[in-house]
Amino acid sequence: MTYIKDDSTQDLSSGPLISLEVVMHKDEQEHGNASYESDDCICRKSTRREFFKTTAVLGVGVIAAAALPHHAAVAETAVSIPDVSIRMKSRDSYLVGVTAGDVIEIKLADVLKFHGYCAGGVAFAFRAAQEAFKVLYGNELPVRQSIKIQTSHHCCQAGALAYITGARSDFGAERSVGDLVLIPPEEKKIVFIDKKGKGQVTLRPLFNPHDTFKPLFQRVIKQEDFAPKVRQALHEAVQEYVNGPVEKLFQIERA
Repeated sequence: MTYIKDDSTQDLSSGPLISLEVVMHKDEQEHGNASYESDDCICRKSTRREFFKTTAVLGVGVIAAAALPHHAAVAETAVSIPDVSIRMKSRDSYLVGVTAGDVIEIKLADVLKFHGYCAGGVAFAFRAAQEAFKVLYGNELPVRQSIKIQTSHHCCQAGALAYITGARSDFGAERSVGDLVLIPPEEKKIVFIDKKGKGQVTLRPLFNPHDTFKPLFQRVIKQEDFAPKVRQALHEAVQEYVNGPVEKLFQIERA
């Protein structure tokens, strides 16, 4: 049985202890006998029983919070993620009020959070989208959820393209379901198709980062002392994919 001080007759520093159940029972009787008008726009009166319940919950929360360790400042990462972004129109986001304007900015770091640790594939797909948008739209901003994707590069690269364009395979917003199609890897291409008839562009990657990093990731999971080499390879690849000459990454065909 839990006991508390009866603060209705004693101060908090002295006085007899009484049963919490007794206090709660007394409050239930008082609440049942009370008569007041109810108003749907006004919160109903609270009882001491509810106060004790709330206090108990808050007390546990405070204790738990005090026990949590303080996180140290996040150290600088071994793989530098370039501060690059893609700007797109998203009129619907503005209309419903979730953005302050109809232009959104998607950073490479944002896309990486969506997929996880495969920065090489994410950076490669990000660059593919940048180059495709230049060809398709020139100085105009692409419209999110108005682009279909066909890609032979699956895994992290398909996920990155889904995040950037809003295209989805068999899930997501109804208007975007079916806009992301995974085609056979042997086709070795990524196709961007404007749903409003502005054309399409095909990128033919000269290599697939997945082939490079899959064995490295598999090895480092089993052999942690191999991590420095993986980090160095990943760092160099990300810089190359984001900043390197486009002709060393893709062949681009405008339909």
